[in-house]
Amino acid sequence: MPGTTTDHRQVLVVGAGWTGLISAKTYLDLAPETDLLIVDNERSIGGVWCKERLYPDLYAQVSHPLFEYSFYDMPREGITPDGFLSGIIPKSLLLISREILIVRSTGYTINKYLNNFARDFGLESKIKLETTVIGVKRSSSGSWLVSFDHGPDVITEKLIWAVGPGSSAVQPSWPSKGFTQPIIHSADTGSNLDRIGKVERATVVGAAKSAFDTVYFLLKAGKKVDWIIREEGGGPIAMGPPSLFGVINTVDALSTRAMASFSPSIMRTSGFWYHAIQRTRIGRLAARGFWRFANFLADYAAGYSENEHFAKIRPEPHGYGMFWARAGLGAPSAPNFWKVMHSGELNVIRSEVESLSHTNVVNLKNGISVQTDMVIACIGFEKPYRPFDRELRKELGLAYDEVDAGRWAELDAQASGKVDELLPMLKEYAPAVSSVDVKTEAVLHGPNRHYRRLIPLKLAASGDRSICFPGLVHVIVTPTISEFQALWNAAYMLNMLNLPSLDEMEMEVAVFNAWVRKRHLEMGQKHSYCIFDYLSYIDTLAGDLGIKTARKSNPFSEAFMRYKPSDYRGLIHEFLAAQNKDKQ
Repeated sequence: MPGTTTDHRQVLVVGAGWTGLISAKTYLDLAPETDLLIVDNERSIGGVWCKERLYPDLYAQVSHPLFEYSFYDMPREGITPDGFLSGIIPKSLLLISREILIVRSTGYTINKYLNNFARDFGLESKIKLETTVIGVKRSSSGSWLVSFDHGPDVITEKLIWAVGPGSSAVQPSWPSKGFTQPIIHSADTGSNLDRIGKVERATVVGAAKSAFDTVYFLLKAGKKVDWIIREEGGGPIAMGPPSLFGVINTVDALSTRAMASFSPSIMRTSGFWYHAIQRTRIGRLAARGFWRFANFLADYAAGYSENEHFAKIRPEPHGYGMFWARAGLGAPSAPNFWKVMHSGELNVIRSEVESLSHTNVVNLKNGISVQTDMVIACIGFEKPYRPFDRELRKELGLAYDEVDAGRWAELDAQASGKVDELLPMLKEYAPAVSSVDVKTEAVLHGPNRHYRRLIPLKLAASGDRSICFPGLVHVIVTPTISEFQALWNAAYMLNMLNLPSLDEMEMEVAVFNAWVRKRHLEMGQKHSYCIFDYLSYIDTLAGDLGIKTARKSNPFSEAFMRYKPSDYRGLIHEFLAAQNKDKQ
């Protein structure tokens, strides 16, 4: 039974994916004698890239040299012509059946990379898998008491909650009396390949990137697909073109400072590019034209105008869906993505599921019913904080406290005005937006009130540096962001980082959250979303750490060459050098 005994650890890291592994490694780099434990609920290392969650034709949305830690190279395996990185090994090592690609090897590229990383840096012996956190409490001594579904509880001095945004699936709750077909979440696709291989017709619900990936996977396997997308909300995710003019990978372009400057970021409000583009009317018109053209390329690649079904998955608002990314932004990273989507038997219906019935029938709110052999729910993820009770979530800035509602309303109003002043483009061109309920307990949504998206305000202001929450910023370059967050958190927990006053931290939080709501509309109400603006977030953390932000050799390269993880190689040494300089 859980909780019958108790272990003591100096540091507990929850999560063994990109964020958890680098958090553990970085902390040990700065404090090598630390008694540290990593726990994860999956059966293998990798987080969302663990073996159990992978399936054929699953690709990262990031080109090869951008999807690695700065000091540890990713092997060049399974790369598409557009430069995207596969989650699987090359097809030469797969057995292709008539129905579906069946994996005959466990050597998935990304999973293998993360496992090798854990091995090469001595983390394997510190990882405890198949261990689910079921409760987190504050002990009387100020430490953290963490309980699990089995095994002893752990009392830890420091808790690094490195559970990413793709960890806590929102489970469907439709009435299903008499329905006997399998219902799975898209996160469980990899563990249901045998069942999927047997179906002829599947129903996919949702319009997130996972829905696009799932529909592609099913169509490529020869399945018939009914795709259900609700009319309300943010609509389908915006899909960027895989490449610009067939020359440069789109994600590579997003990794240049020049292109990033066309996105209004609250973390980049100074310098030549900011003043030229965001502070002049002609600059904002140029930015608007740029995004209109980028959206045209995306629409052309997708073929939204070719038939009525694809018109239903065009992102909103039409013409600027890619800029606002109101339901998120994705990249069609699998080979021949749109060709497969257009050639398969696909039926898109804009409605909502009302019920499941009669063994194999999906009933929709618009009166339509479809037969199905399987339902795959691609309805997203909530914030991974269920193990914290409601009161503790409020204390830690994971949920909004009604007691402070008035004060935060005032802060939010000030912050909103500041964003409008600094980034007028967001006010000038803003479309209508649907409200997202961030106060319900049914689904945990809403950006945290964390300084730098990492630490709770009240604890930090009181000198309590015992907990941090990396990994909840939505970006396209997870490894690099994770590396910076890991160093920032370790420096913070080890008292190597100075903080501003509580008032300053509260305003920083209010301004960021106001910006993300205006920048990404419905998505910004749910998450800390920085899909176009991660370079400015990196610059912010680097500035706190005393690390140089301009990493290129000359001004031209700084503006127009893509930023790669390798540009940040040597972060820890640079940070320690800055620390020594401050002491002199």
